[in-house]
Amino acid sequence: MEINQIYNREVKEYFANTALGVLIQNNLITEEELKGLSVGWGYLFTTDEGQYEGLFQICLAGKEFYFAAQKGKLMVVNISREMFDQTIAYMRANHPCILNQELPETPVQKKRREKNNKFVAKKKIAVAEKLMTKWDDDSVELRSVEAICKRAVACFFVIQIACDIGKGNYTEGLNYFKPMIEQFGVMDQLNSKERRIIDGTYSRQDAIDMDWAYEAYWSLCWCLGLVKDITDASSVCDCQKAINIVMSCKSVDDLVKKSKLRKKDEILDMLDLYFRYNWAINDAKVHPASSIGNLDPSIVIERRRGLEWVVGNKEDWYDFSMHA
Repeated sequence: MEINQIYNREVKEYFANTALGVLIQNNLITEEELKGLSVGWGYLFTTDEGQYEGLFQICLAGKEFYFAAQKGKLMVVNISREMFDQTIAYMRANHPCILNQELPETPVQKKRREKNNKFVAKKKIAVAEKLMTKWDDDSVELRSVEAICKRAVACFFVIQIACDIGKGNYTEGLNYFKPMIEQFGVMDQLNSKERRIIDGTYSRQDAIDMDWAYEAYWSLCWCLGLVKDITDASSVCDCQKAINIVMSCKSVDDLVKKSKLRKKDEILDMLDLYFRYNWAINDAKVHPASSIGNLDPSIVIERRRGLEWVVGNKEDWYDFSMHA
């Protein structure tokens, strides 16, 4: 029996990442353009022979590319948006496994999906009713309070240096904040972009990304119980409070003592909400009439990045896929 894989996170990420590799390798896009990426999944299923069949669209920087998976292999297809839409409409109306609307989700996942969809709809943001939550509560293990505090502190200090880059004061910022990174003992916690900021090999985009990392840091502070609510993704975090959280401490241990890690289901609820915000933003890139309400796309991406890190198993949060 053929099986619909449109809800299979691992399969979708595999094909999306493979497709992006093809585009980059053939110089059809640059890595700089990836920030505006959206993926439109038409259909994806496993055949009786265990091979993947599918059709999807990648949009970024005003460009559209179409890919088909046939007999497990991926290829670029030369079709128009109209042909893509017509093919998808036909498959959804006639293919047995795609017609099956049952989602492979647990009761907890279903409750989370339905609750967050209602919340998103109230904010007048486009809703994907059948977008299945990505996370299985039983298989998720949160990082420790100490690990989250170290990540937050390391990120915070490098953000300050990145802000000084924007003001033309890189050397002064580095000389002031690098000793603090060493004092707090988090130099070994730096991720790829943060290390480039510290060693002076950063790009202009690295500095911009680190400035926006305030929002990823803010979501960590929420997980630690130091911020009340982050469901509103329309305006930037309270920078003064964000600064006080770390600067009022003399060590990571001080921050640990102030923190109280939220429960797993609460964090997964919030991450799923941001996953849906992310979907709405991507959908609007493909369908301009689709509403994102008052969402700020950069805030959504960065806060989701921080939440993904708390429940994930990759050390560098820039290694997480932000597909939705």
